[in-house]
Amino acid sequence: MSYLTHLFLHKKLKFLKNTLLFLFISASLPLCSQVKNAGPISQSSYIEGFSLEQKEGYWVLGLSHIDNKNNNTDSKLLNSYTLVHRDSIALKNKLSKTHKNIILIPVERIVVSATTHLPAIELLGSQDVVIGFPGTKYISSRVFREKVKNGTLKELGSEEDINIELLLEATPELLIGYSVGEEPKEYQTIRNAGIPVLINSDWLSKYPLGKASWIYFFGALLNKLDQADIIFSHIVAEYNKAKQLAKKANNTPTVMSGAMYEDIWYAPGGNSWGAQFIKDANASYVFKSSSIGSDTYSLEYVLSHSLNATYWIGPAQFTSYSEMTQNSVHYKQFKSFKNNKIYTFAAKKGSTGGVLYYELAPQRPDLVLKDLISILHPELLPHYSSSFFTKLDE
Repeated sequence: MSYLTHLFLHKKLKFLKNTLLFLFISASLPLCSQVKNAGPISQSSYIEGFSLEQKEGYWVLGLSHIDNKNNNTDSKLLNSYTLVHRDSIALKNKLSKTHKNIILIPVERIVVSATTHLPAIELLGSQDVVIGFPGTKYISSRVFREKVKNGTLKELGSEEDINIELLLEATPELLIGYSVGEEPKEYQTIRNAGIPVLINSDWLSKYPLGKASWIYFFGALLNKLDQADIIFSHIVAEYNKAKQLAKKANNTPTVMSGAMYEDIWYAPGGNSWGAQFIKDANASYVFKSSSIGSDTYSLEYVLSHSLNATYWIGPAQFTSYSEMTQNSVHYKQFKSFKNNKIYTFAAKKGSTGGVLYYELAPQRPDLVLKDLISILHPELLPHYSSSFFTKLDE
């Protein structure tokens, strides 16, 4: 079946629930063939944190710093890599005289370090290249869970402590890493062993489509940029179509978020990824900070700003009202609690307990936005089946 036919069917089918979600996405987006000369990147304006520049016969992948503290993107280049097709031996030999970081593509053996890296690889039909992962119990994808089960995806320790001995035994061509703050010291040890470490900063992207644009990063490494462009263009089109639909709503409800931990309220910042979804769904987020990360508040502050919020989206790990009241009786004061208007993404999990939202939502912001529109403006998406969010249980 052709890709266009898949898209046509995609628009007519309901979104499947829970563990069937990945099967639907895999069926509605195409597998790809190998191409030596990838086409243009049509959605480059959404890219955050990296760059791709096409040269004569090769690509240059640049990784930049995303500054999520000062609410801007620092254009300072951290590292660059020269991507040369593995069949272009003469070109590789020529470039090796002037280029330090040469990576042969398509990469055939990869270790990734975050579950957010997996959906893009799966959508590109390249799951077989992933040979190792630190902390496989957190993986929700049925495709990758099967690889864990049959032994083709090796456990390599934990995300905080990669077992270097096991990683070297797996013989990857490169490691896709990530860091919160200072880079893990293990990464330099891995580089010293001759294995390139590329830092993926998708989690720092401010905008929903900015996170999803990292499929180009994997598309370049897998020599599937044409396919990445088709998939991402579809996601962009669906997201923008949903955003325009939300503007037709007759009201703009207020939305609160977050929950308390040890008497401190944690919530997405006013300019964060999560807050952008609420804005694009034509709702008003009650926390108006300029932060694009997470903010902390006192209970008194939250009560003064959120007591009468219509909806409560994302109450941390809670999946039921009884859990919330057992944690704190203060939650009962909020209008959204009293009116049963609380929605969580924590209830939909993979077979080993990994939260599906954490893994897949960054790559499918179009599904997240449609979920929120169906909650905040149900008249706009009647009979919609949510991909991530559910109402709290009693």
